Amino acid sequence: MPNDHSSTIAGETLKLAGALNLASMPRLLGETSAYAAQQNLPDCLSIDFSDVTEIDSSGVALLLHWRREALKLGKALRYVHLPPNLSSLAELYGVDELIHCPFSAQRNQKAEP
Repeated sequence: MPNDHSSTIAGETLKLAGALNLASMPRLLGETSAYAAQQNLPDCLSIDFSDVTEIDSSGVALLLHWRREALKLGKALRYVHLPPNLSSLAELYGVDELIHCPFSAQRNQKAEP
């Protein structure tokens, strides 16, 4: 089976590339679990979806899983360049607000009068 998905971490950004679907989930979960087990994790990790070529509903579940894991660790995630179909799926399932960075939302609320 060809490797149709990759991920690289540069600084505080995880850049995803290729397919983000049910077939790629076991490997992605393994990679991200190994990353989360490291010492000195950044306070907020950005996950960049700009090079994702394919996504299905398992991608929504993965984003929610990552958010739960980050909260357990007291860390924040910021999802950037979300593909429109991923945003649409999250909205369809009623979880679109859960994929946004809660720490950013709290900061924005505090900044407003």
